[in-house]
This record gives sequence, C-alpha cells and structure tokens, in this order.
Amino acid sequence: METKNNYAPVSNLFDWLFVLFSGWWIAGVFLDGWAHTHLDSSLETIFTPWHAVFYSGVLAVTLLLLIKLFNNHSKGYVWKRSLPKEYMFTLWGMVFVLVGGPGDLIWHTLFGIEVGIEALLSPTHILLAVGGAMVVSGPLHAIWYRDRTIQTIHKIPVILSFSYLLMTLGFMLQFLHPFNFPWMSQTFLYDNPINSDYGGGLGVANAIVFTGIFMGLTLASMRHWVFPFGSFATILTLNAIAITVMHGEYYPFILTALVAGILIDILYQKVCSLSLKERHIRLFGMLAPMILFTTYVSTIFLTDTTPWSIHMWAGMIVISGITGYLMTYLVVPPGDGIPRIV
Repeated sequence: METKNNYAPVSNLFDWLFVLFSGWWIAGVFLDGWAHTHLDSSLETIFTPWHAVFYSGVLAVTLLLLIKLFNNHSKGYVWKRSLPKEYMFTLWGMVFVLVGGPGDLIWHTLFGIEVGIEALLSPTHILLAVGGAMVVSGPLHAIWYRDRTIQTIHKIPVILSFSYLLMTLGFMLQFLHPFNFPWMSQTFLYDNPINSDYGGGLGVANAIVFTGIFMGLTLASMRHWVFPFGSFATILTLNAIAITVMHGEYYPFILTALVAGILIDILYQKVCSLSLKERHIRLFGMLAPMILFTTYVSTIFLTDTTPWSIHMWAGMIVISGITGYLMTYLVVPPGDGIPRIV
C-alpha cells in the first residue's frame, strides 16, 4: 500500500457526526450544571447520572475521532496525518480532557467536591473546560482551512460549533453572564441584595465580558467565511436557552436573544455579507453589541422594574459598543488588507 504523507480529507458526514456528538457532550455539561443548581444529591460524588451523560458524550466524540484516525491509517495515511488537518486542534483538546477527567477524580478525592462558584474555578474543571472548548470548536476551527463559499447547508455544523464554544465559555463564566446575573433587574437585586454601586458595576462588567467574548469570536470568524442569515439568532438563542434553563430563571432572555440575533443578522447582511472593508467591520463591531444590550434593557423594562437611572443603562449600552469597536482592532489592525469574501 502506498504511504500517503498528506493530511487525510474530511467529509461533510464527519462534520455532522462530530457536531451531533459534541452537542451530546455540551448537553451533559449543562445537565450537570442544572443538577448542581437544583439537586443537592448531585454534589455527593463524581459518579452521578449527570456526569454519566457528560462523559458518555466525551466517549462518543473520542470514538468518532479514533475510528476516523484508524480508518484513514488503514488507507495508507501516516499516523500523524491520519486525522484531517482541520481537526488536529481538536485532537489536542481531547488530550486535555482525557488528562483532566482522571485528574478531576483525584482532585475531588484529595480536596472534596466543589460548592457553588468553586466548581467554575477548580483547576481540573478549568483544564476540562479548555480541552472541551478546543474539542467542540473543531468545525469552527476548520473554516481557517476551507473555501469561504461553501454551501449554506454545510455551514450549519460550523454555526453549531460556534454556539457550543460560546456556551462552554459562558458556562465557565456564568457568574459574569448577563442572562444569568441581571443586576439591572429590581427583582434580582431584591433576591441578591448588594451595594447599588457594586451591583451596577457588576452589571456593566457582565456586558463588557460577554461583548468581548462574543465579538472576538465573531470578528475572527468573519475574516474566513460568510455567516448565513440566521446564524446570530441561532447562536445567541441556544446560549440563552442553555443558561436560563440550567438555572431555571429569566426565561424572557430567550426571546431577547432571538430578537437581538435576528437584528444582528440583518445588520450583518446589510453591512458585511458581500464585502469586508475596514469601516464595515468597525461599524458592525460597534453596533452588534449595542443592539444586543438595547434589546436586553428593553426586556427588563417590559418584564420588571429597575433601580438603574438612564445614565446607567444607557451607559452600559454605549460601553458595550465601545468594547465591540475596540475588539475590531485586535482582529483588523488599522490599514490591514481585508480580502473580499465573495
């Protein structure tokens, strides 16, 4: 058999299977988070049904990668190139997860089970999250190696992969997630009393952090492919569903995410879908988060009251826009040539 030194090719079927099993993995993560939030018994041991869903998802993705690896090697590809080039990043993420899993068991044995925010800051959980983010972002990472003009149907795994990555980051930073800690809400402040200045500062910090992550991923991806209409509605709505269902609160934010996502989709189609120029990216980077947080503020006004003055909530919207605008300079430095997409 002839030895093949090039990387093995990837198929659309593999992308779809990968994103399906990754979704199983992410569902297990948020199911475990739901159990930790609602069921005290879930904190007693690492061997829970919630962990079983998570680790079975990990196993499914692992088996998919191994089957692809061995199948391609049997066709003559050398071991180090038996996985498609697009998924080598994913393979390293899987290594982190496979090390972090046993490490987490050892950590729990030595130091006990984490409670509350400790679970998000435990070193072994951070290792698992980093590895998980690398894994579920496989199809998203693949756009760096592919034609920008692939058919819309084949972009769906990429959109879901983007959603999974944002959900993973949102899960680990849920203590700074605007859909989880709405400091602008009077009801939330009543249930979680805090100095008003601290609460206001945390609310604005939530907007800055979410904008930085969401726009950073979006702007980087924009340089490599065209988002089809509905992408941002899907990404934001899936994230809102995951975080609100996990905690069983603030369900109106699901509609917030859907409406904001549709508006951002329209903005993108008008400003950036046909060609990318520096001014287009700057404008999109500023307006997209402002649309999101204008919708967010409107939701709170429609469903609750707020102690925030207009200076606070309007300032949060403006700061989110400034954050998004500044993020564009990390992705597109001044004078940097931006290729035409189509």
